Amino acid sequence: MNAYRKTALTLACLSLIPSAAMASNWEMTSGLPTYREVHRGTKEVRTCASPGGSISVGTASPAGANTNMLAERLNVSAGLMFRFQYDTSGLPEKAAQVVEFRDGTGFAVVGSIDPTSTTAPASRFIITKIGCNGAPIWRFAYGDTVDYNTGWDILQTASGDSAFSTQASDLVALGKYHRPATATAAAVYRTRIVRTRSNGTLIWARDYQASIAGDFELHAITELVPVAPNLTGDLVAVGRIGNQSAVMQVNGNTGAVVCTARTNGLGVAQYHDVVAVRTSAGTPEFLAVGETNPAGAAQQIYLSRFVSNCLLRVHTHWGATADREIAYGTDLTLPTTYTGAPAGVMMLGGEVNGPYGGVALSQDAFMHLAHPQTLLPYVLPTGLPVIGKRYGTQGALAEKAFTITAANNGAYFGGSTSTNWLGNGDPLHALTVRPDASAFRTVCTVDWAPPATNLPLASATFGVTISPKSFTQMALPTVIPVASQAPCCTIVP
Repeated sequence: MNAYRKTALTLACLSLIPSAAMASNWEMTSGLPTYREVHRGTKEVRTCASPGGSISVGTASPAGANTNMLAERLNVSAGLMFRFQYDTSGLPEKAAQVVEFRDGTGFAVVGSIDPTSTTAPASRFIITKIGCNGAPIWRFAYGDTVDYNTGWDILQTASGDSAFSTQASDLVALGKYHRPATATAAAVYRTRIVRTRSNGTLIWARDYQASIAGDFELHAITELVPVAPNLTGDLVAVGRIGNQSAVMQVNGNTGAVVCTARTNGLGVAQYHDVVAVRTSAGTPEFLAVGETNPAGAAQQIYLSRFVSNCLLRVHTHWGATADREIAYGTDLTLPTTYTGAPAGVMMLGGEVNGPYGGVALSQDAFMHLAHPQTLLPYVLPTGLPVIGKRYGTQGALAEKAFTITAANNGAYFGGSTSTNWLGNGDPLHALTVRPDASAFRTVCTVDWAPPATNLPLASATFGVTISPKSFTQMALPTVIPVASQAPCCTIVP
């Protein structure tokens, strides 16, 4: 069946209020009974009709059926604007990240159409444009049609050069290609980057294969601010190579490799997200977040700052010995994101696992601010430290923040919760949280301030070979609305 399905909404924590009252701060779960829903990407809506609110994408897995791509748009005044599943001919499908077009025409979503067979896998790395109302507009697939092709991250560029057919409205998407090992050949792991025009047609596509052993998976990408006007900013992707964190910088016009770097952190490390910054002197830099741990020990939050050309300046780990912490997302604050803090402060989101409320292992989402130069917990200009927040329900239930975005007067993060809000054993719901601007609070938060320690500087390079890839236009999902259930529970102010 070709379809995208409008699904029911459940709003959760403690009190019942109308959706029009979505303001200051709230936590929301959404989903259908027996479905497993997760938000993987979230952005503030700034240019679409009725701006404000958030757009989140991810997956919805009906019981006994294939996974579908999920998209949900919320507005601070109108409440839920749409919540759709997108199903392509019954194939497993998922969304990983979303970006809003600056011209106000909708959103670009990167993701995958997964294989239905593990013995003869055939999957697609895809980009789909949906309108401000959620309706699909176009879709393209990029790269191989065999083995495992996965989309991870997407952005709209701010720079370009007509001499290379690039411009300041292109899309850049990141993913990977994986061929499993056989009796006669070793496994193949490649990172994939594609640059397209804003209509999805290909400018270039490249696969990058590392020269050393281990999974080569880069999970997030950003565009560096050009040093001079009218130049194209380089692209930086971060992730892992084997059990080390990995960074790769490529030319934004051609995809040619500029540099690489890998670090061990506390012994084992990987990055999950990256954001570009620029110093007061105009030097482009980038900040990466993820996790690190000594072999066999619990993960700690891992933060690194690099200057252009992959030069490591500082890296830090955050965490208490009794906890396990992972940073999945980062962004830079806007002038009004956090009261008293300027624009450009590093914002973190992820999960923390550890003692809370008398429970030995409570798994909760978290948010915090970090200084973009030192990577240590942020201290306001007034001298007061920012205290992070832990979001969730104490106990064996799980809340996670996989994605975070700065917003005007606060922030948004998306993820998942396994809390049984409906009392029917539903295994997993999508989670959206809108904390306030004064301290990132909601009524379901507690203060959280892990210690942070800088690590000795150490990094190494690795070689990369490149191969070009092609693209294919795909048919759009057909619109078949499905009756939704009555909403239950609510947002908590």
